[in-house]
Amino acid sequence: MKTTLACTAVLLAATLTGCIMLPPPPPRFAHRGPPPEAADACAGQAEGARFEMPGRRGDILAGTCERGPDGRLTLRPDGPR
Repeated sequence: MKTTLACTAVLLAATLTGCIMLPPPPPRFAHRGPPPEAADACAGQAEGARFEMPGRRGDILAGTCERGPDGRLTLRPDGPR
């Protein structure tokens, strides 16, 4: 009798283990789009206009104003993409 209960408990535990699904872990580095300063830099500018602004590390960030997927003009930095 005890053996039957033990086997049933193990079988039930194994069955329930397959039914429980944990949610996937959150992405480590989620892409959030350009910083707000990039959109502000192109406010009132024409598409293709050149712009320079100070970067986060004290350097100069240069680029052109281009339309993003959402239709807004944002500063696209020069360099490889």
